[in-house]
Amino acid sequence: MPPRQSRTLLHQLQGDGLTTVLHTQDFGCWDNAVASTLGHHSSDLLQAREPFAAHFRVGQLGEYGVLHLQGRGRLRLRRQQCGHSVLWLPLRGMTQECVNGQTWLAEPGMGLLFHPGDAMDSETSEELEGLSILIPPDRLPAPTGPLHPLLARGPLQLAVLARARQLAMATARRSAGAMQLADQLSEALRAWIDAQQPSAGRERITARRRRRTVEEARRWMAARLPERFGVQEISRALQVSSRQLQYSFLQELGHSPMAEAKRLRLQRLRSLLLDRDQDQRPVAELMRASGLIASGVTSADYRHWCGEPPRGTRLRRP
Repeated sequence: MPPRQSRTLLHQLQGDGLTTVLHTQDFGCWDNAVASTLGHHSSDLLQAREPFAAHFRVGQLGEYGVLHLQGRGRLRLRRQQCGHSVLWLPLRGMTQECVNGQTWLAEPGMGLLFHPGDAMDSETSEELEGLSILIPPDRLPAPTGPLHPLLARGPLQLAVLARARQLAMATARRSAGAMQLADQLSEALRAWIDAQQPSAGRERITARRRRRTVEEARRWMAARLPERFGVQEISRALQVSSRQLQYSFLQELGHSPMAEAKRLRLQRLRSLLLDRDQDQRPVAELMRASGLIASGVTSADYRHWCGEPPRGTRLRRP
């Protein structure tokens, strides 16, 4: 999800359908609140000298629960999912989650689905905001095979993420017809899970071609991030029409090719900031080397995406 769309969603969550249940700068108070909600867990504040803050707002839509979380302070949280499934949607900042021994990184615009019994070990960015959608047990079919928890691409996964965001907004704004969105989220989850079962059949040729186009375009862009290019240059290089390229990206990733190019450039910037061999180069130079404009706008976009300012990444790396 591009930063501008993510900020729009954050604005639309400010309705009175979500009630504040916790607003604190005391880590111990937050830890006790999480214990009463999650049960067995352990938490660590990784940078005790840095400011800590947490703000929880909750709402209910039928059997579904919605939690809007805002926080500051890098945390490590170990717990086991109990009772119900949870769909986590980061809106600002990243979450690195180890689920049953396998690590996943969720960025804004992605989602992570946790099932009852999942063992999780997560580490958050310095600043974090997101949504947890609590899903009733009878609304989510149990998969018969392995199910990756990360939702990030493809029409079925994007449909789940879109319905979950719409459900949260409808809950916050007390929108009429909101219960229909709950049913649509259930249907989207079932369609995604059913498609991953062994009996789902072969993938359509058009879907494979669309995914291949996106992957080839991403590789082409990744090799040329410091350069200036647009949709026309990518289309010519891949020998596809601009319309086909745009459609493929919207269907697979939910955003345009140039929005994906910006995301790749932010990833490159983070990689350079974490590289000790680049310590002598100013942050502005690393921005330009990643194909980004060295400006306050770029710093703000990076902070929204990564959950910390560029200099924070350099100072707080392992």
